[in-house]
Parts: sequence; structure tokens; C-alpha cells
Amino acid sequence: MTFPWTRTNRRLADAYSAADIARLTGLTRGRVSQLRSVDESDALPEPDAPGSTATRPMWRGDTVARWCARTGRRLPPRTASWLMPGPDGPHLRRESQQTLQLRQKDLPDDPDLRRPPIDVHVARYIAADGSGPSVWLATVLAPGEMRRLLGWPHKWPHGSPLDHLVHEILADIEPDHPADTDLLGTLVLLPTIAEPEYGSMSGNVRMLQLHKADLGDRDADRLHSRLRQRRPSHDELRDLAQALGHRLPWWPPGCATPALVSSWAPDVPRSPEHVPPPLAGAQAFLRRCESAAAGLEGTLRDSVLKLGMARWYMATSGWRADSFPNCGALPKDCDADIWQVAVEFNLPPAPATSSGFDEGLEWVMENAPSQRLAREALLTFKDPGSAGTVLVDTNRLPPQLRDLFTKHVTLASASSSYRAQRVLDALDAHPDAAAGSMLGTWPVLIGPAWCATSPGTGLAALHVPRVMPAPTSSAGSPLEVVLLRTEPVGGYGQSAPAVGFVITDQDRVLLLPAQGLSVDLAAAIEHAVWHPEVPTPLPGLARSSNESLVAAVDALVETGPRVTPWEQLAALVRPRPSQGNPFPCCGAVEAVTDDRSKEEIRGSA
Repeated sequence: MTFPWTRTNRRLADAYSAADIARLTGLTRGRVSQLRSVDESDALPEPDAPGSTATRPMWRGDTVARWCARTGRRLPPRTASWLMPGPDGPHLRRESQQTLQLRQKDLPDDPDLRRPPIDVHVARYIAADGSGPSVWLATVLAPGEMRRLLGWPHKWPHGSPLDHLVHEILADIEPDHPADTDLLGTLVLLPTIAEPEYGSMSGNVRMLQLHKADLGDRDADRLHSRLRQRRPSHDELRDLAQALGHRLPWWPPGCATPALVSSWAPDVPRSPEHVPPPLAGAQAFLRRCESAAAGLEGTLRDSVLKLGMARWYMATSGWRADSFPNCGALPKDCDADIWQVAVEFNLPPAPATSSGFDEGLEWVMENAPSQRLAREALLTFKDPGSAGTVLVDTNRLPPQLRDLFTKHVTLASASSSYRAQRVLDALDAHPDAAAGSMLGTWPVLIGPAWCATSPGTGLAALHVPRVMPAPTSSAGSPLEVVLLRTEPVGGYGQSAPAVGFVITDQDRVLLLPAQGLSVDLAAAIEHAVWHPEVPTPLPGLARSSNESLVAAVDALVETGPRVTPWEQLAALVRPRPSQGNPFPCCGAVEAVTDDRSKEEIRGSA
């Protein structure tokens, strides 16, 4: 059935009265009134526009458009393109598909203004006879997400990524001059996200009507303002799916890869994939652990295997049928008659293990055959011995501390240890570091001994331990402390953490097991005083609430490095609470005396 499409540039009205419908369709006012009361297929729906009353009924514009399309009557101006061919559908066929890469033009000198390319897969649907407006389904490919397409960064060739996309899909469109409408079609932006999140993504669908005027130069701001900002209604999505002839694809988070999207076919069963793309890193980690364990024996071998299985189990927990929410399942508020899961997965079984890998984690930090394996282990599980790396300007240290530290640094040969690499990387990141950074060690009692020094600069990078050793004959008791702010490492705007060096009565130098804010350093001092007989672990250490101690620590950090008697700060420490356990690390410290594993200590903390 051919419709008398309207030749007009006017927008679809927000609301139509009975008189408006009569003028639009050519019906009489009386016939419009009759169509409100008849119980037939072409009956008018119930008035649904805001402000509608019994004496003056009003209909929403899209409601009138759907009614006109369903009954074969003249369509309102700027009607959605998928309604135009008529009611006896599906009406459109998938004519072509392409992948577009949207890039910035002449990358800005300012790195903060640079944006990575946005890859978009576009499938075009047209009427069976090849005439009339089109529908373009656009899917932003992983690792991006649809929301990136709506950004407004500088230096894009056509104003913005969205404007660039419109320019690309209309590049080969020839205007149909005899047509009675200036509508070229509808751009539908399907929702894709990079990471799992709660709730449905169907609310992120965006629709944009494209007209002949969009073939030329456009105002990017006006294009964005035309974009549908409200959630498309259930009826609109149902009409769209009916016209396309298939349900809309819903892509699980991070799964809209070029290979999966380009090979997707509407409503065609396909064999389940084994591993969702977002889990590829966890699977590679598991394989690396299995490869490393093959050359090990005994408990170390089992511990490295458990390390890989622990990360795999953690990563897959949200992708299994019994999980909530299930990242691979269609969200509950997505109508299964409108949406379909574009790709399904058949995950291999994973043993439920999350403990017993402490020995393996320690081995990986020092001896991993793969730097990537060690790096990802650090990101996932943290380093059991190191709380982080800091950069210190030894020229700013008080003379007695500088001599104790610098005279006991021993040069070391190149090492494959990931901890050694981390101190070298921290030193290289400083703009004043000289070429030829040297790897070394210094005599720490607990924690990684690796350090790196820069010749002629006084800069030294070292690890902050996670544990403070208990006073022993080899270490001695705390006698003096030096609190200072370290050198900034990394990108612009990152604050440099504060650390604390402890000098013992045996002339040994220790580092407090804390870095960062004054409340963190105060907590380490607090617990060293409370538990002088056992090592003080950092994991789970609650920040100090002792205002006097925190204020003293803050003053020492801000006024510059100076030697302070340990007793001055220890005197500010309040007595250990005798009731309850307001400090999580108290339980962890007491656990040390029970010979429980560090894994259990971290769990209880």
C-alpha cells in the first residue's frame, strides 16, 4: 500500500487534537469522533497526550503517527521512517553493512583533548523495492561504548563523533527528488557498554531522523539537540522491530567486538561462545599460571595454580546462570519480543577457590617468567610484601638518616623480578632522573629489599613494606622517626604520598608500613605502640582517629624532614581499647601469634 507522504519540513507535533487529525487525514470531524467509539481495527486509540481532557481530547504525536501507519492514512510530518511503508510488515530488508572508524582530525597538541578512535558498525535497512527512507542500526564496537559517540570533543572532522557518523552514512546517499518527503531515514544508536553495570541498557537507545538538509553542512550542536533524549517507548521499539523483521540485538557488556557484530545474523541460532571478551584477560592469566606451574613442584606448584583459578573464578562469577545480575542474560526490563541476546556463552567450569595462593603470589612477584602475569597479579591481588613504591630525594633527608640509608645500598645485577622493575619504573617516571638508573638493594628486615638510584641526583625509589618488624636483637627498638613527603611519580596532578623512616637503637633503618595521608602514618605508629611484640600488618589497618597524633604527624610531614624522638609520638598514642574491636587490624595482629596463614589474616582484616 502506498501512502501519500507529506512534503514538509515541519516537525511531528507533540500533540494532536481531533481537529488536527481531521486536517491531517482529510476526514471530517464527525468521522474522527466516530473512530473514537468504534471497536474496529482502525479505531483511534485512547487520548494520551499531557493536558488531554474529556472535552478536548489530545493524542501524542507518535501515537497519531502509528495509528496513521496502521490504518493506511496520511502520515504526519517527520514521521519515523520505519512506519512509512505501511501496516502489513515486516517491510524492510537488510541491504548492507559496514564498519566505520571515526577519528579526530589533526590530533590536538594537548593530550587531554585527544580521544581514541570510535569504531561503529552500521547495518542499513531499506524497503524491498529499494525506495523510500532507510533505517541505520549503529553499534559502537568494543572496547568503546555508545556513550562515547555522544561526546563533544574538539578537533573532529565534522564537528563531533555523532556528526562525523552522520556524514559517513549519508556520503553515498542520493536524494530522491520525486519523493514526497524530505526524510532520508532514521539512525538508531543501539546501546553498548564497556563494563557490566546494574539495570537495563534499553533506556540508552537513541533515535535521530535524518533529512535532506543533513546532506550538506550541519550545525553539530543542532544535530545533538535533535537527538532523542528520552527513552523510546515500548510501542516505538515494537514498531521498529516489526519493520526490521527481527528483534533488536542486545550486546552483553564488552561483547560488541568487530568479529561478533559483523557475523551476527538476526534470529539465527548460533553455537555458544566459550569465553566472553571481557574475560579474555582472566583466561590468559589462568593459562599463564598453568604454564608457570608446570615447571614447579609441591605446594608452590599448587599455590600458583590456585592463584590462576582464583582470578578466573572471581572474573566469571557475574557471567554464570546462577549469578545476579547475570551479565550475559537479557535484563528483566527488556521485552524478549523486542530484544534478543546477540551472543551467548558456555563457560567452562571453574573450581570455587579463593585462598591458599599466598605462596604462589609471593613467587610471582619475584620470579614470574612473564612480566604481564606479575603485573596483573599485582592489580588483582596486590603485592603481599609491598604496599607500593615511592620516590625519595635523599638530599632532603637529615644527615644521620641519609648516611644510614645511602651507605647500605648495594648495587645489584639486572633481575627479572617484577618488584625490581617497579622501582626502576618509578625512578624513570621522574623528570629529574638521570640516564643509567642503577638497581640495588638495601638491608630491610621485612618486605622487598629492591631499590633504584639515579646517579648524581640523590633520587632513590624503594618499596614500602606491608609489615613492620617486631623489635629484635637484629633490628632494635624504635628510637627516632623521620616523616616526610616523597617525590611525585606519574602523571600531572598526582599527589606524592608521605612516608615514615624509623631509626632503631641498633642503627637500623625501617619504613613504617603505611604511605599516603597523615591518618595512615598515625595508624601505623599507633599499632606499633600497641603491639610491640609482633609484626604490624598493613592490610586492614584502620585510619587513626586520634586527632592529637594525626595533627602532630601532619605538622612533621608539612614542615619538612626532621628527626623526631619516637617517644614524642608514642606518648600521644591513647591506650589500646579494652572493649570491642574497633580496629580491624587488632584481630589480624593477634592472629600472627596463633600461627595462622597470611591469607587468613588478610581475610579477617
